[in-house]
Amino acid sequence: MRDTDRDRIFDCAVSLASIITEQCDALVELCDYIEERVPISRRIASFESNADDSFHNLGFYFLENKLMSDPDAVALFEIVKALELITDYFEELSNSFVRYNITQPGETISECSTALYGACRMTQDLIIFLRDRAPSSLVLRDIVNLDKYKSKYCKYYDEAILELFSGDIDAVDLIRSKAIYDAFKAVFEAFETLSEKCYMFIISYY
Repeated sequence: MRDTDRDRIFDCAVSLASIITEQCDALVELCDYIEERVPISRRIASFESNADDSFHNLGFYFLENKLMSDPDAVALFEIVKALELITDYFEELSNSFVRYNITQPGETISECSTALYGACRMTQDLIIFLRDRAPSSLVLRDIVNLDKYKSKYCKYYDEAILELFSGDIDAVDLIRSKAIYDAFKAVFEAFETLSEKCYMFIISYY
C-alpha cells in the first residue's frame, strides 16, 4: 500500500469519525429538545447520507487502484466500513424516536446518549492515533476503553428491561421503550465491531 493510498483511506476514516460525532451531538440535542425530534432526525439522516458518499467514493478509489488484493489496504477498509455502519445505526436510532413517537426520553435514555457521546470522542482519538502511527500501547488503550462503553450500556439495558417488565406499564409504551433501547444497543454493538477491526489491524499490520 502506497503512502498516498494510506492517506486517502484515513482521510475517509477521519471524515466518518467527524460525521459520527456530529450525529451524536444532534442525538443529545434530540433528547434535550424531544419536541424537535422530526427535524433533528432529518439532520442526522443527512449526516448519514454524507457518510455514504464518502464511503462509496473510497470504494471507487479501491476499484480504480486495485487495492482489494492488498491486505494492509483491506484491513484499513474494514475499519472504514465499521465507521460507516455506525452512521447507519445512528440514523436508525434517531428514526426510532420519530417512528415510535417518543415524547419523554427519560433518565435512562439520556444516560445512554451521554455514554454514546463518550464513545464518539474515543473513536475520533482512536482513528487519529492510527493515522499518526501512535505507539501501539496508546492505540490498544483506546480500543479497550471503547469496548467498555458496550459493557456500560449492557448494564443500562438490563436494568431498563427489568424495570419495563417488572412494572405495570401499558403494552404500547413497553414496545416503544424496548424498541428505543434495542436501537441504542445496535449503535453500541457497532462501536464494539469497530474496536474489533482496529484490534485486528493493530496485531496484524501495525
